Amino acid sequence: SLKMSLLGVEALMPQVRTIRMLGSAAIMLAWVANGRLTCYWEYDLSSWDIAAGALLVQEAGGKFTDLSGTPYDLRMRQTVASNGKVHQPIIDVLNGVGVI
Repeated sequence: SLKMSLLGVEALMPQVRTIRMLGSAAIMLAWVANGRLTCYWEYDLSSWDIAAGALLVQEAGGKFTDLSGTPYDLRMRQTVASNGKVHQPIIDVLNGVGVI
């Protein structure tokens, strides 16, 4: 998980303004839902870490999928949440460096 996270950060850094890591999926997903963050991705999370946040993002009009673009379900561990506008480009960058 750490290796994939570092790979993703390294690939995204030149293409984004800033990367924040607070250590709480719940707050990061709530921030995506309210527009404070544009995107949040994680390589390995459990359903209890993300289920409520996935609902928040989707109800706010955002997009929540796995790293291949498959819509969220409770078995999913690799996730991307976004405002929807940057969703596919983020997935493309992550997949391009082998974060799958």
